[in-house]
Formats: sequence, C-alpha cells, structure tokens
Amino acid sequence: MSSIDLFLSKYITKEDNFVLACSWGPDSMYLLYNILESSYKNNLIVCYFNHKLRDQADSEEKYIINLWKELWFKVETWFCDVKKLQNELNSISTEELARHKRYEFLNTIVLKNQAKYMLTAHHLDDKIETFFFNLIRWTKLTWLINMTECSWNILRPLLNITKSEILDFLDERKITFFVDDSNFDIDINRNYLRLEILPKFLKINKNYKKNLNNFMNYLEDMKKYIDYWVKSFLNLDVVLNYEKTTKNENYSWLKKDVFVLNSWSKIINFEWKKYEDFFSLQWFKKLDLFFQKEVIRYIFFIRNSNSTIWLSESNISEVIKFLYWKNNKTVKEIKNLNLKKDWDKIFY
Repeated sequence: MSSIDLFLSKYITKEDNFVLACSWGPDSMYLLYNILESSYKNNLIVCYFNHKLRDQADSEEKYIINLWKELWFKVETWFCDVKKLQNELNSISTEELARHKRYEFLNTIVLKNQAKYMLTAHHLDDKIETFFFNLIRWTKLTWLINMTECSWNILRPLLNITKSEILDFLDERKITFFVDDSNFDIDINRNYLRLEILPKFLKINKNYKKNLNNFMNYLEDMKKYIDYWVKSFLNLDVVLNYEKTTKNENYSWLKKDVFVLNSWSKIINFEWKKYEDFFSLQWFKKLDLFFQKEVIRYIFFIRNSNSTIWLSESNISEVIKFLYWKNNKTVKEIKNLNLKKDWDKIFY
C-alpha cells in the first residue's frame, strides 16, 4: 500500500469523494500523480481556480483541461478577475481577496459533490516556513503549529515530504509543472525568508528540517494537552450546597477529567456541569497566570473562526485586567471576543 493510500485510509472510505486544490505548481502535481496511482483515484475531484493575476494562468487552465482528457479524472475550474474586483471593493488586499474567492470556490465544489475533505499540497518546507514567519511576527502556539495534517475538512498529506523530494519525483517522471514567477520576488517577506534565510540553516545542520518537524509535532502535542485542560476548566462549575465549609480537606482532584486546581482548603461539594458560554470568575482567579492566559487565548480562538491572528500579548493583559477589575456588569470586546461580566459569571 502506498503512503498516500495509508494516509487517506485514516480519513475516508472508498465511497467518499474528496477535492484536491490544484495550482499546477510542483507540489500540486506531485500530489495529483500520487493520488492517481492510488486506490482512491476514482474519489478524486481536481479543482483549479484562475485568479487572472498572472499571464500564465490561462495557459495553466488549458493544461489542466488537456491533462484531464489524457488521465481521466474529474475536474472543476472557475475564474475570477480578482484585481478588477479588488479595485471595485477597495477594502481588502488583492492577496486576501484572491484567497477568499479561491476558498469560496473550493467550498462550493465540496458541497456540490458532497465531498468529505479538501486536500492541499502543503509540504514540510511550507510547514517550516510558516512556523518561522509567524514566529517573527509574534504569535501564540496555535499559529506556530497551524499547519497540521487535518484541520476541520482540510487534509495535508505531504507534511512529512520535503520540496527536494517532490522535485526529484517530478524530474524522474518527467512530469510538467508550472512555476509562479512571483515566488522569486525577495521583496516579498515570505519569499525572502524562504530563499535567503532558511537555506542558511543547512550550513549548521543538514537535518534541520527533520529536527524542526519533530519539534513542531511536540508543540502540537503540547497544545492538545493545554487545550484539554482549558476546556475542562470551562466545563467546570462548583456548586456550594452547604452553609459550612469543609476545612483541611486535600482535594487534589475534583473528578476524572476535571481541571486540577491545587491547594484548595475550602471546598464544599461539587458537581460536573457543562456550560458553553460562561465560566466562574472565582475559579478563574485560582488558576496560575499561564493558564489564565491560555483560557483567554482559547476563547478568542473559538470566537474568531479558529484564529488567534489579532490576539496580542497586550490584548490578553487587557482582558485579565478587565476580569480583575472590581466593577461588575461590564463588557470587554476584542475583535469577535465579547466578554460580559455579571458578578461571578463571565459570559463569552
């Protein structure tokens, strides 16, 4: 069984359709040909979106049509004059608009074909590049490891494959691919990082990509662990049932799978309840500062379409200051994070 067969078998059955987002660069062509050689080739729907931003885009669209006739796979194409639309809207960057319209098209095809997943050709070099790019710009843990093999309905089968492995495969098979000339413009920060900075790591350690991949996988496990306890805290409600407190009791745990809060000397009785939209300020204050920050980070994340892009360290400090502020019946808003303080209850 091929590596792509093994990967897809974890997520889909032989009856499930899936969409491949193709740009006709080397990464997309590598993934396409590997899928066509797998036992899932009949489940494949290839999608090409023409942004009309490059002169060669029309040639690429014609190429995919000819390749479809030759190799017999399902294909969906669409175009949008993104630059013209951006001039009319004048409220969003060309790159952001192009990305938005592309995913709008891909999601339409997913719904049309009742596809279970959308596949992208992001590889290990992309994963490393994104890690450093976000690290330089400052980010939370979420965006250092945001390129995972499965995110919602997006699958990334190539995250353990390097760019050089992809190019070697295409060269050996003499497979045609297109290269976007803008990828070599080092005035673009991401390109400068990829072309000028990251190659220097090879002088220090030729295996740095593998080592960084292991480190990012470690960070991913760490985030899962942190999120587990944060979600447990948000699901915790302590109910006082007696007038007298129970003193000198050592409750190192509350219940299986409940957030551990140490050194509680006054706990009366408790029960496990799940609330989706508020937590207790009393118990929030018992957390150490690290977990307080992570609670804020997690709530911001789920309220902003699983993104922490606009969340800064100063934002988090503002929220914590707001929570400790003595005034009740107040509101704090940051992006789509809306916190309302109602005495001990913090609604989000």
